[in-house]
Amino acid sequence: MKINSFLSCKLMILIFILSGCSSNNIITSETKDPFEKLNRKIFNFNKKIDQKIVAPIGSAYEENIPAAARNAIGSHLDWVDTPSTIFNSTIQMDLKNTILSSAKFMLNGLTLGFYDLDKGETAIKKKDFGSTLAKFNVPEGPFLMVPILGPKMTRDFTGTIIMKNISSDSLNNLTLLETPLETIDTRSKISKTIDNIYESADPYVKLKSYYIQNRRNKVYGKNYVDFKNNKSDEEFEKLLE
Repeated sequence: MKINSFLSCKLMILIFILSGCSSNNIITSETKDPFEKLNRKIFNFNKKIDQKIVAPIGSAYEENIPAAARNAIGSHLDWVDTPSTIFNSTIQMDLKNTILSSAKFMLNGLTLGFYDLDKGETAIKKKDFGSTLAKFNVPEGPFLMVPILGPKMTRDFTGTIIMKNISSDSLNNLTLLETPLETIDTRSKISKTIDNIYESADPYVKLKSYYIQNRRNKVYGKNYVDFKNNKSDEEFEKLLE
């Protein structure tokens, strides 16, 4: 991944400054939603796009593409996302994850990621810039519903924007090409979960609860304290990858 050196320097300074915003990583299940009125409108917009466009394509994808081919595509998409994990693992000083993800990326590069030569033996933790900001104690901020992109915490959405600006043009172009395919692949895998959300009494609240629960578990792990002890749908984790 080619990173603009000047922007990278500013990035590290920004992280250092923001790291003083909080003294610990332990958070509770309370979530700020000051933009709920707007979020609900965007949720309804996204729902219409999903039901009219994304869901039918995802269904056709699952019905017409053999399982082996879908698995290969899913493996390729994971491989394409690995440089982000390597970069953020390095910043987070997670040496083990940096080495393992780098080795797996190079190994599976022989097949462009379409086949996992490691056969799942090496477990790596997916990391993005949102998790990097969390590592340096940057508060997660309010919940956001982003047009087309869906649910995000403010910190994670900020991380997405930062990564786009410091990444090379070639990587951004690759991401632009891969994103629609990833959306279709993911939608086909979680169709039942999404249907359950839509059929609930308040789909917006249920989606928000699922998203935040899973996102916090991914970012904080054992440091996440959920006093409500909510259980999440394992299938829904695909939304967060």
